[in-house]
Amino acid sequence: MSATQPVSQDPQQSHEQDTEKPVSFTLPRTVKSRPESDASTVAALPEALERGDAAEAKAPGGILSRFIQLLSKYSFWIVGGIIGGMAIGASYPVAAWLIGFVMKTFAIQDDDSRLLREARKWSFWFLIMAIINIATSFVLGFFLSAGSDRIDRRLKLVSLVSLLKQEIGYFDKEENASGALTAAVATHANNVATTIGLVWQQLITATANFVGSLILGLVLSWKLTLLGISPVPFIIGAAYYNIVFIEKYERQVQKPLEEASAFASENVDAIKTVAALGREEAVMKQFDKSASKHAAKSRNLAIGAIGFGVGISSILLLSAIVMWWGTALYIRGQITLEQLYSSFEAIVIAGYSASRMFTFVPDWARMVHGFKSICEWEDRHPEVAILKPTKLIAPESKHLEKVEGELVFTSCTLKYASRPKPAVSDVSFTIKPGQSVAFCGPSGGGKSSIISMISRFYDPTNGTISLDGRDIRSIPLDDYRSHLALVSQDAVLYEGTFRENITLGENSITQEQLERACRDASILEFIQSLPESFDTSVGFKGSQMSGGQRQRICIARALLRNPKILLLDEATSALDAESERSVKQALEQASKGRTTISIAHRLSTIQNADLIHVVEEGRIVESGSHAGLLALNGRYVELVRSQL
Repeated sequence: MSATQPVSQDPQQSHEQDTEKPVSFTLPRTVKSRPESDASTVAALPEALERGDAAEAKAPGGILSRFIQLLSKYSFWIVGGIIGGMAIGASYPVAAWLIGFVMKTFAIQDDDSRLLREARKWSFWFLIMAIINIATSFVLGFFLSAGSDRIDRRLKLVSLVSLLKQEIGYFDKEENASGALTAAVATHANNVATTIGLVWQQLITATANFVGSLILGLVLSWKLTLLGISPVPFIIGAAYYNIVFIEKYERQVQKPLEEASAFASENVDAIKTVAALGREEAVMKQFDKSASKHAAKSRNLAIGAIGFGVGISSILLLSAIVMWWGTALYIRGQITLEQLYSSFEAIVIAGYSASRMFTFVPDWARMVHGFKSICEWEDRHPEVAILKPTKLIAPESKHLEKVEGELVFTSCTLKYASRPKPAVSDVSFTIKPGQSVAFCGPSGGGKSSIISMISRFYDPTNGTISLDGRDIRSIPLDDYRSHLALVSQDAVLYEGTFRENITLGENSITQEQLERACRDASILEFIQSLPESFDTSVGFKGSQMSGGQRQRICIARALLRNPKILLLDEATSALDAESERSVKQALEQASKGRTTISIAHRLSTIQNADLIHVVEEGRIVESGSHAGLLALNGRYVELVRSQL
């Protein structure tokens, strides 16, 4: 069972969490619970879009501007790291300058005591620089690492929230398999954070080295420096193309890697089936095949590697130029020996710093690709929330004040993008408040699609669905779903206690409300018999409990929402006879005073429904009570006989 929306949190609490000034990312307001963290995303979707009556939202801006806004949120940590990196980088040009004096000291021939004094003096200065470097290295590492940790948390939350707001159809696509998306959420955010926390430490230092050494070289000998740095433009050009081609390579290989991660996740989750069938070796071979798909896509990587080689080899070309031209200037008397040594060191450091930037190109490309992917997730708006105002849908969507529970389908058709034929074709019916209505029929007939449209997992391709006279698309999605609860055949439990699984983290639930919901679900006695009652851990996915017990916990979770409309999607199909009886009793108790809509494969579970619809090939072929349908001696009777 999974309720269609987590229990709503207190409006005041929500307001307090949303007071952070918007900077870069949008947060869909349909997600009601947000972590209280400085890493939370910062703004809400425009109200018109969230209500479902706006066609599109304006893009938040370019990738670069959004990245700068993200960094500005953590400017204290980023600026602190930059200052530390610049201090470290500046120390190397200073060391190059001191090298000239050291070489001049070595020219002292006849005064050993003076030579020793000079050597001690310059050694002392190098020691001072080493101590300063230790301090500034700590500042650089601490500030950037702290900032990157916060950015990592923020981006992972942005990714997760952006995915959670998508319509169910988004996850039906092959490229959006749960395992692949889970791996991508962790990988993309980690690539951005790692580059900022670790790579930028080296990059800032290298940049400061380059700029400082270049300035020193120009001051000491501009003639030597200008010729010596001539290969640098080639280094920069190679770096640019290196980033372009490696970023393309990252995009090419990301998909196979995500598929491999999804394959591994699915097989680990189904390890009992894999072991029972002896499929371990076959799974490993398939995983190896899936993970190696990116090996053939190496053209862009090869081109990037050529650029990497050009950048690294340029340092040797630079050294050759400086040695040749510097000696010529020294012979002409246009430069002193200490200036030659200092300039040589400065130019080599500048060239080496420029070439070092190439070692960070793959990380930079991964950061760019990761941030773009996160922005694409965030910019994608769910199809169920993109609907232009019509005569049926008022521009000003208002919250539901009172819900009776009457649902009306009017000529509804639903067609999935991945299927050639409609799952539901021109279906019309009315469900009255408090009525118990069931849908039955052969598998693939369209029963679950009807439930999906009621839940607004999908909107009808044609036609309308109204709740108490209002098109459900004109009702704010979170408000609409707060009046629904879904119990499906898959009893989904999470890691944690019984209390946490039933309340889903809603702190406003009282113990009395919790026990009442469990009593109505016929699970209270079982929970109270446990050593720690509601605070007992359910274990991994509740694997230590029977299917009936897990299902009744899910029913309690649904009842705790006090829904006006209860949706039952084959809630007992996976249970044995004994568990089915206990769950059936719980469902009968739960249905009292509510509009109940059931889907059932076992017809014995829906005999007491007020109205039964037989659905086949996307259409309602028969309708009536159990007795009335038996009297018709039609398709329903055939289904009954097939189960005898």
